[in-house]
Amino acid sequence: MLTEERQQIILEQLKIHNIVKLHDLIPLTGASESTLRRDLQDLENCHKLLRIHGGAQNVISLHEEPALSQKAAVHINEKKMIGQTAANLVRNHEVIFLDSGTTISFMIPYLIEHTDLLVITNSVDNASMLADYNVNTFIPGGKLKSSTKALVGSNIIQTLEKYHFDRAFLGANGFSIDTGYTTPDPEEAAIKSLAIKQSNQSYVLSDSSKFSQVSFSRFATLDEVPLITSKLSEKEANTLTKYTKITEAI
Repeated sequence: MLTEERQQIILEQLKIHNIVKLHDLIPLTGASESTLRRDLQDLENCHKLLRIHGGAQNVISLHEEPALSQKAAVHINEKKMIGQTAANLVRNHEVIFLDSGTTISFMIPYLIEHTDLLVITNSVDNASMLADYNVNTFIPGGKLKSSTKALVGSNIIQTLEKYHFDRAFLGANGFSIDTGYTTPDPEEAAIKSLAIKQSNQSYVLSDSSKFSQVSFSRFATLDEVPLITSKLSEKEANTLTKYTKITEAI
């Protein structure tokens, strides 16, 4: 395969997944790891990607928020397993907070197994789905953010400060050793941070493709909140367990 063909495959994978791992590119290109490393270096030199440990990340602004439809269309099987694993942690009669992450929505079908549950959410889409499943739901008022269908702003902060939750389940655009859990929008980060503060126990739900991705606003460090994620490589798992408790949904 020609160099240009390999590099085009790499860039196409980045458009779909935002992050690619070397071990995933090998069968797609038929190239060796050393050849692919050179390709990644060449593409980074042309400012077409950012190399990260074990692969590459799409070059996007730290504050850029991918479209909700784009995020919802990738890693669906992994998100389903993460959602089910997270829902299994919920107990009857609890009050839980669900934020606007797309992975969070995969919890909702499994919440009907619990009785006398109250869900607070700042996600219009997730609230609609909860209503479809007849789950008792409360939506605090706020400014509607079009890209994520999340309610944000000072009004919702003031409301959430009055509440307390048994558990909070939060999405993340990225998580890394150095920067912790991040999201592009400071307003959404503020809500996530507050939900952690107001909860007995919090969890971040994020598939393993988000490992080493970094967005503009940190809402928690790794040691503050345990992670529920999809299958990690042995090296990734060993690294992360030094900093946080991880649950792999497999």
